[in-house]
Amino acid sequence: MNWYDSLPTADTQVPCGSGSHTVRWEAGQLTLPSHPDAEAELVLAALGGDKPACVAIAETWARHTADLGVLATGPRCVADWVSVSREETEQQRTGLPPVLSSGVSGISVARSGAVSRRVTRPGLGSGLASALSSGMAETLRRQQQRLELLELLALGAALQFRLSGAVCAAWAGPDRADERAGHRPELAAALTGRFAPAAEEWLGIDPDAVTVTPHEGPGWGSVELTGQAEGRRLRAALPVGWLADVWACGLPVVDGHLVVAVEEPGHPRAKVLALSAPGSAPVSIEVDATAPGPAGLPMWEVTH
Repeated sequence: MNWYDSLPTADTQVPCGSGSHTVRWEAGQLTLPSHPDAEAELVLAALGGDKPACVAIAETWARHTADLGVLATGPRCVADWVSVSREETEQQRTGLPPVLSSGVSGISVARSGAVSRRVTRPGLGSGLASALSSGMAETLRRQQQRLELLELLALGAALQFRLSGAVCAAWAGPDRADERAGHRPELAAALTGRFAPAAEEWLGIDPDAVTVTPHEGPGWGSVELTGQAEGRRLRAALPVGWLADVWACGLPVVDGHLVVAVEEPGHPRAKVLALSAPGSAPVSIEVDATAPGPAGLPMWEVTH
């Protein structure tokens, strides 16, 4: 069983060549229906031919499936999708000198309901990098990584959630416990930023009164509500895997139940562990995906 079993296929369109091609996410993988032999096209590109834009996107996706920067930049809930202008990205790229044309000098980024902000990054070309000191080259390499991330966000909300889920799943494995310990602040911020909107939906609590820490070890973790009225505070400990299994699949709150774990992932039916109220014991319930929802995530309801 895999976390992505609870998600349906998601498609987006990418300008490629003289037209537009479908890029498809399915069963945890990004596929290119219009490029059935992408490996051969990569060989041709290495020999001096043009690399199709779809193939370049797939390569970029693969480079960022464990990038914690995805969680720092990506959506926190379906009402907080990140809008990146692909058109401006293309305009900026074509306007750069050839040595910098692999990057983007400016991308407009806006969160839903928030004021747009402009992010300006220099591109990175191999000719420029070789002429710089190693420290400057590393700085530009990191800037290029951020630019690639913004290009992935331009694929739309549905793929933003699926890429975020892939990153969370990559960091959730038992073999990465030591690495998680070294990135605890980033992971705590990722958990809190995504659990807080769910807690607000569940209890009506102010998201700023919610704190989540990464849970290690057996069990699903804990959720504790303290205080009264405006003094209420919700503290939770959840495994990083909650972000992939629950949040990325649109399952945080289902019919007034807070989902804390997924026992059997699936679409259109899954089995989850959920709380009906703070302090209650988690119960196992079955949920069904009844219709497509925002950001390409299923809308779930309790069936048993």
